[in-house]
Amino acid sequence: MNVKMNVVKTPLPEADVVRDIGYLPMQDGTRIAYISYRLKSGRHPSVFWYSHYKASAAPFEMAKQFLEAGYAFIGANFPATGCSEGIIDYWYDRKEGIYGAEVVEWIARQSWSDGNVGMIGNSTPGVIQFWVAAERPPHLRAIVASGVEDGYEDCFSVGGILQLGCVAWALTTDSEHAAGAEWRISAGDNQCAAIREGKQVVKRGFLDEVRSRPLKDEWWDSVSLACKEVAGQVNVPTMLVASWQDEFGGAARESIRLFTQLLTGVEHKKLLLMNGDHNVAGPEAELGSRSYGFVDTEQMKFLDRWVKGVEDGVDDISQVTVFWDVRVPDGDAKKAVAGWMTTHETWPEPAVERRSFSLTADAALSADEPVGGPAEGVRAYLYPTGAELVGSNQQFAVQPFPEGVLNYRSAPATSDMVLLGNPEVTLHLSVDDGDDTDLALTLKDIDAEGNVLFLQGGLLRASLRAVDEAHTYADEVVHSFRKSEKLVPGEIYEIRMSLLNPIAHVVRKGHRLELTIGAPNPILNGNSAPDEYPQNFYGNIPAGRPSINKVYHSKKYPSKLLLPILPGAVAQAPAPNPLTLRGQPSRKQSEFVPGGLPLR
Repeated sequence: MNVKMNVVKTPLPEADVVRDIGYLPMQDGTRIAYISYRLKSGRHPSVFWYSHYKASAAPFEMAKQFLEAGYAFIGANFPATGCSEGIIDYWYDRKEGIYGAEVVEWIARQSWSDGNVGMIGNSTPGVIQFWVAAERPPHLRAIVASGVEDGYEDCFSVGGILQLGCVAWALTTDSEHAAGAEWRISAGDNQCAAIREGKQVVKRGFLDEVRSRPLKDEWWDSVSLACKEVAGQVNVPTMLVASWQDEFGGAARESIRLFTQLLTGVEHKKLLLMNGDHNVAGPEAELGSRSYGFVDTEQMKFLDRWVKGVEDGVDDISQVTVFWDVRVPDGDAKKAVAGWMTTHETWPEPAVERRSFSLTADAALSADEPVGGPAEGVRAYLYPTGAELVGSNQQFAVQPFPEGVLNYRSAPATSDMVLLGNPEVTLHLSVDDGDDTDLALTLKDIDAEGNVLFLQGGLLRASLRAVDEAHTYADEVVHSFRKSEKLVPGEIYEIRMSLLNPIAHVVRKGHRLELTIGAPNPILNGNSAPDEYPQNFYGNIPAGRPSINKVYHSKKYPSKLLLPILPGAVAQAPAPNPLTLRGQPSRKQSEFVPGGLPLR
């Protein structure tokens, strides 16, 4: 491998770069649209961006950072997207991985390539790297994937509930294909129009498949990378980047699963975790300005180590890095800074202790065990009338209808309480009408001045409460989602659930925690804190019928919150200004509202 730093003088003007727009023939004759940028002389390692968006129309501004770091840059569209030909069954067809592997090998054969290829990408371009790497192309040296979430419970049907945000994404994605095609045509591509008219076939719409499969079945298994047949086949150095508050689903949860359970054969791997939204990383043209600057640096160092072969110290850092209290000053993501960072050899962190806090009939989160008989300690709320609007600060400021939620608040912390992992909630619950109900939870931090900060949410359809014990671990309750078990009015059910993702957060001395139980919100919000990117938490249509839902708090029917606490740890920096946090809306609240209905 090339062990030179191979960095060019910056800034690099576009006039000093060769740009090619063309088509790569696959072994079966299908042609994949690509664009490449490279320096005018020399042989260079390559960075490959593979996507169903506008990859084959990637602008120079997107390639520039990699060119200046001494790489060639190649963007290519999935089959049957953009200007690429293809006959596929649906998105996440295995052909995407097969063709991507062929593109890797084509890159390695070019006269300007030194034979070393790395992949980058956020969201779907992050997911697809695993499908490509599973084919084990000989010249693929490393993958750097962020915002990775796919499949049933981590993206499209989180908690067993169809996500309207993902429906909207699927419906609007075609406009991205068209925009990339239009750009290529304007740049002189005289083949694209004919390809889009007659040489792109998707046999079954992905959205149609998703909507026709409300339970997790074999088809869902076949389109997820989180399995031995896909992620389990990866054998190149792998970096995963995820944020706790990713608005499209369980990116941190899925990344941790991949890292700990399926990439066991990968010797060199890194997991970076932090607070933020869906775009804390990634080179996408429009959203690249949203990636944190320090994450850009970490990703480039990983590429330099495993694609260039530069001894840059990446090997000496622990496998898991957690960035705490990442804030974005003045809205400039390139200046994002973490309050501090911690490194860990594995996940979950072995030192974490899971402590139980009881939900009580007087709306408290208490370290004491529940008391009283089965008929005591009951609270009720009117479903589905109350929803926490998680999105922009403006939306979050609209507090839920009090009779439609139950709120539980802890006493002020007497010392810093450091949370690292996924909280678990156990509820004993009944409905008085209908045969189902959806649970939408929010966990928040409240300081002494009444500033309420969103930490994490939780979603679960009660009829899909069955726990997959074989895959449930200390840090996460996993549901099978294979069978619907409807509710009977008046019967009490135990429901266990983790939140959408783990968290790393310090409940500072004097702060409180608040847990809210309510219903999903079917209205998608256009912006997230700090008002720059769509937020889709709880974009769901509630199941069941209007009902008086009861939560029980007795010794026989204990409801509780299990918190992952790092003993002895304290905050290493002052609390951040909430307005500098991405994906974490905040509001000012003058008093605690317990919520709920009066019981006779």
